[in-house]
Amino acid sequence: MKKLLVTGSGGLIGSEVVAFFAAEGAEDCGFDNNLRANFFGPSGDTSWNTKRLRQGYPNFYPNEVDIRDRAAVSDLIKRIRPDAIVHTAAAQS
Repeated sequence: MKKLLVTGSGGLIGSEVVAFFAAEGAEDCGFDNNLRANFFGPSGDTSWNTKRLRQGYPNFYPNEVDIRDRAAVSDLIKRIRPDAIVHTAAAQS
């Protein structure tokens, strides 16, 4: 696997997926819009985790995308052209 797209890359499961595959040499593209901060306030903010991944894995490329935005998701998938997608994000309407 060369290129992986991980939705919810700043969350608990998504960040572990990113870390595992980045350590294996995959190029990881993350989708996360830190919506937890809206729901839970500062204690739910996951930007620290995205920052940790950026600093620890130079082959991690985060994108601030809301997975409910079909056009944005479609455009990024076309641009990134991932070999696999791991969906760990949760969406609320």
